Amino acid sequence: MMNTSILGILAAVLSVLVAILIEGASLRSFLHLPAFLLILGGTLGATLASFSLTQVSRSIRDLKSSLFEKEPLELQSIFFRFWEKARKDGLLSLEEEAKKLKNPFLQKGVQLIVDGSDPRTIEELLWDAHEELEKKDLRSAKVFETAAGFSPTIGIIGTVLGLVSVLENLEGGTKVLGQGIATAFIATFYGISFANLIFLPLANQLKSFAKRQSNERQAILRGVLALQSGENRRILAERIEPFLER
Repeated sequence: MMNTSILGILAAVLSVLVAILIEGASLRSFLHLPAFLLILGGTLGATLASFSLTQVSRSIRDLKSSLFEKEPLELQSIFFRFWEKARKDGLLSLEEEAKKLKNPFLQKGVQLIVDGSDPRTIEELLWDAHEELEKKDLRSAKVFETAAGFSPTIGIIGTVLGLVSVLENLEGGTKVLGQGIATAFIATFYGISFANLIFLPLANQLKSFAKRQSNERQAILRGVLALQSGENRRILAERIEPFLER
């Protein structure tokens, strides 16, 4: 399931292109390979210098997961099924159910119940795991926020380099001088565009994804505790309902 992030970025880029055409400028004048490579390579290098390779790799993996997000777990239905089975056959009967689960956090919670862990231990273990996962999810967003911060600055560096080149060749005449200055500012255009049209929207998308994942884990935590304590079906639903995706 693809969300609106890609559509939004495409719409933003398209609006810029349309604005260029309306102004009467040529799209070709905005295509400058050296400036593009400088922004892309400089931003990538500065971002890699700020994070470990593992963190950057995880951010890309999380981005893919957020853009093509699977349908959220039907947690209410899952816990109702567990509740019915536990009521009939006892909590130990959930061991086979736990093995079938594809969500590691939910599987861990159900397995802790089967192992006979006390409620306080379960809550502490799941909450610690939740907080660590949340930190990693938010760090993925931070990677793209950092890239958005570097991109405009790299663009300014490119513009300065371009202006230096222009000033070294002033004998070319007014037309050549104008073209050189215009080309120099393309780097700033790329830097600002990459930051505001791509990196920041993707960072915000990852933040939203992290929040949805956090809510899902908190619903699982409360559902597991309610299941273990033998609370009735209505209370179980009340425990997890505030965290379910609407």
